Parts: sequence; C-alpha cells; structure tokens
Amino acid sequence: MTGQLDHINIICYKWGTAYTGEEVNILRAMVKRHLSVPHRFFCITDDATGLGDDIEVVDLPKFGLPGNGPKLWTFSKDFLGLGPDEYVVSLDVDIVIVDSLDFIAGQPELDFVIAPHRVSNPISRGHGAVYRVKVGSHSFIWENLIHDFENKTGPYFGPKQERFREQSWLERQLPGEKMQFFPANKVLVYRKDCHARAWTSFLGSKLGAMGFSTARFGTARLPGIGEAVVSFSGKINPRDVKDSHCGHLKRAPFIAEHWHK
Repeated sequence: MTGQLDHINIICYKWGTAYTGEEVNILRAMVKRHLSVPHRFFCITDDATGLGDDIEVVDLPKFGLPGNGPKLWTFSKDFLGLGPDEYVVSLDVDIVIVDSLDFIAGQPELDFVIAPHRVSNPISRGHGAVYRVKVGSHSFIWENLIHDFENKTGPYFGPKQERFREQSWLERQLPGEKMQFFPANKVLVYRKDCHARAWTSFLGSKLGAMGFSTARFGTARLPGIGEAVVSFSGKINPRDVKDSHCGHLKRAPFIAEHWHK
C-alpha cells in the first residue's frame, strides 16, 4: 500500500523547566514550514505560559509516573478524545527540522511507526524523538504501564526509579517484527551524525572537565544524507550549541538557519 495520510495530529510534551514556551513555539513554526499535510498541533503541558495562539493546549494529567513515563499517555485508548481513525505524531521539543516532514504521513498502512535508532544500542531499536501511532491501536502499552506500575522492574528503569526510560518500555512491549520504522536517514542524532564530537583523549577529558575543549575549533554540520530532523537527545539542547560549543560538542551553525519562528 502506498500513499499518504490526509490529516495528522502533531503533539509534544512539556513539563517542568527543561523547555520553555518559546521553544515549543519554535517547534510549531518549524512544523508549519516543513509539513504540507493538514494537521493540528497540540502541546501537552503543566504550564502554558508563552505558548502561541495556534497551539492547542492540553493540561498534562498528574499520573504520578516518574521520569518520562507520562509521555506514554500517547498510547491510551481515547487519547485527547480523538477518534480511532486519527493518527498522532509525537515530536520531542528538542529537535531541529531541516527539511520536509511529509514522510511522517507516509506508510499509511502502519498503525505504529517510529524513527530507527541510529546509536549503537542492543536494546533500543526505535528512537522516540519522532513516532506515529493510530489512536487506540496500541493501548496495551499504556494500560500495561498504568495498571501495575509499582511492580515494574528491569532494564526500562535507570539506577533510580525517577529515571524511568519510556523508550525501553516500548522495546519490551513491541518485540521483533512488531516495531516498524520510518525511512532510514530521515531522523538523525546530532552527537552521532553531525560531526559534532570534538577529538578527545584521556587527557582531553580531564581538560574538558576544567573548561578546555577542542570543540571550540570547527563546527558541526549536516551530513546531507536525506535528513529531515536532527534530534538533540540527551543533555544537550539546540540552544546549547546554537552560538558556541558546549563541552565536547561543537557549535552547529545550521541551528540558527532552521531553529526559529
């Protein structure tokens, strides 16, 4: 089956202080510039301060889940009151969109599709910065979590329970062939794919801890392999390397070109 969905719903999550309303507005603007498919844009948040008028705000329920657990609400049966024929695309706030997003509306035969993980990891096959799910089609992912959360243990938890890893939970719920992917190279990882890392050694790591880094020399760049989205997963956000290097990661001039309203 080929073709494209004729309507999708874009969502992002924002709670706490990791991201600002202005950064959500930038994400909204990037989606506008790069997505030709008719869509709605939702921000699920505990603080709507500063969000633009063209963003549909949804109050984030207080689930009592640690870490990124609340993001799995996307898989609930009646998510946002949308019908079972609707599709939701989840985007992390800390992404930079550099080309057409229309690929997220492709592969309409798939109820769940996610960016393939480009970082070498024997556990994580998918990269949760970008995924699409048909509403209610995978509600067991949410139900299995919320109904018996206190008894969940294993590799989807970090050293502390508050570091719950929602991506690892997805991996456990969708074994083998049940996880389908967007086309390769559409979603890249900044630190891996954009020539972002400075040369380091043992001594370099020690100097880096004191504020000295070869990352101040040279710049990160897009590889030009068909990318549409660059994910800044981890502790680095686009704002951190927009105008200067950050730790062992180089400044990325392409951020100023694409990451704006």
